[in-house]
Amino acid sequence: MTKVVLLGTGTPRMVPNRYMSSLVIIVDDKAYVVDCGSGVLERLSQARAMGLNALDNKNLTQLFITHFHPDHTVGLPGFIISPWNLGREKLGIYGPRGIKNMVDNVLKAFELGINEHLNHGPKPLNDIVIDVQEFTSGTIYKDELVEVEAIPVEHGTFNAFAFKFTTPDKTIVISGDTTSPIAALNEAAKNCDILVHEVFCETAINQQPKQYRDYMKSVHTSGRDLGKIAAQINPKKLVLTHQILFNSTEEDLLDEIKENYKGELFFGNDLDVFE
Repeated sequence: MTKVVLLGTGTPRMVPNRYMSSLVIIVDDKAYVVDCGSGVLERLSQARAMGLNALDNKNLTQLFITHFHPDHTVGLPGFIISPWNLGREKLGIYGPRGIKNMVDNVLKAFELGINEHLNHGPKPLNDIVIDVQEFTSGTIYKDELVEVEAIPVEHGTFNAFAFKFTTPDKTIVISGDTTSPIAALNEAAKNCDILVHEVFCETAINQQPKQYRDYMKSVHTSGRDLGKIAAQINPKKLVLTHQILFNSTEEDLLDEIKENYKGELFFGNDLDVFE
């Protein structure tokens, strides 16, 4: 049984009930975390309290990074260190070119604290073991339960990616941050079970200064564009995340999408679970 758990649905504009970008795909008792924004450990703890035992610290062994904006990566030090201190034996991190440098620098920045845990704590610990893999596109990970494909998208100057997870019972596509349309992403997501996609409210953005309007439309996906794309892709469920509303409402954004998309549509919130 495959589940998608939204951990953080927020943006750099922090609000009280939304942490920054992160989600986890659970397949049976294995966990695959995508992105690592602020609050990821707190949300994982809350999800465990909801009965999602697959998210035990020792099981947090696979992390996939879409791109390097801080709201997708600032939780990385805690994700590396805390589960290790609580029983995780090894960690695989998969990201665009530059992820190895980021991980190396995290370990260097927190060297003193790591050494204190390692050498002077109340219990013996093994060294932190991390297998860091940099990818460009295509299949980046495969085990007995899941195959993960990285799809290049457009998000400013970053090497940014979407992910397609294929499990025994579900096909799940995570857009990451991207403008649209992206032909390869749309093709990969065709008829998928769950499409988790970022979005901004076009009506709200159009009220901003031109420079800001132009920037947002070059790096993110508007509600109207997402509605058109989703109508073509035909996902069984469309789940919104990283929703950029400004002064608009949830209903304003949903109405933009519904102009073209008539399928199952969910305005994602932290700790929502989709099956």
